[in-house]
Amino acid sequence: MTKISLKILSLILMFTALSCKKELETLIETDYKVIEFEYGFDNYMNNFRSESDPFIIKERNIVIINTNKDGMVTIEDSFVEDSLITTELLKYIIPSPENEKMPITIEKEFELSGKVIVNKNLIILAKFNEKLEYEKYRNIRKSIYSAYNKARNEFSIKKFDKNLMELINSSEEDDITKWREIRQAIPIQYTEIVQ
Repeated sequence: MTKISLKILSLILMFTALSCKKELETLIETDYKVIEFEYGFDNYMNNFRSESDPFIIKERNIVIINTNKDGMVTIEDSFVEDSLITTELLKYIIPSPENEKMPITIEKEFELSGKVIVNKNLIILAKFNEKLEYEKYRNIRKSIYSAYNKARNEFSIKKFDKNLMELINSSEEDDITKWREIRQAIPIQYTEIVQ
C-alpha cells in the first residue's frame, strides 16, 4: 500500500469511529435491572424488581459444592460419592419448609399450579480445583443439572400428571405455560468457580 492509501484508510477508520461514538455512549449508559437469577424472557417481562427492594441471600440458601483435584466432592462439608451427588442436591432443591437447616422457602401463587412452596433465592455454588480432569468436571456438572431436572420432573408429575419431557416437547399453549411455571418454581441458580 502506498502512503496516500494508508492515510485515506486511517481517515476513514477515524471518521467511522467518531460516528459510532455517540451510539456506543448510549449503549454504555443503559440502566440494567436485576430481576431474579432466572434470566428467562418471561421473567424479564413480568418480574421487575424495585430498586429499593434489596436482593438478600441468606447463608443457608447457598449450597457449596467443593471438588478437589482428584474429583472428591463435598456438599456442605460432607463427603458425597459421585453416584449420590444428584440425590444429595435434591434435598436442597426440593423445598423443605419444616427443616431450618435447609434453604428458606416462601409461598408463591401460579396460574395453573396454584399456591406452591418454593425456595427463596437458592444458589448452588460449585468450586472446582483447577487441576481436576475435564471428564470428572463434566460428570459432576451433569449430576448437578440432573438434580434440577429430577426436581422439575417430580413437580411436573405431581402438579400436571405429565413428565417434564412431555411438557417440553409439547406445542400446546397450556403445556408451554406449565413448563414456564415449573422453571419459575424451580429455577436453575447455579454458579461455579475454579480455584
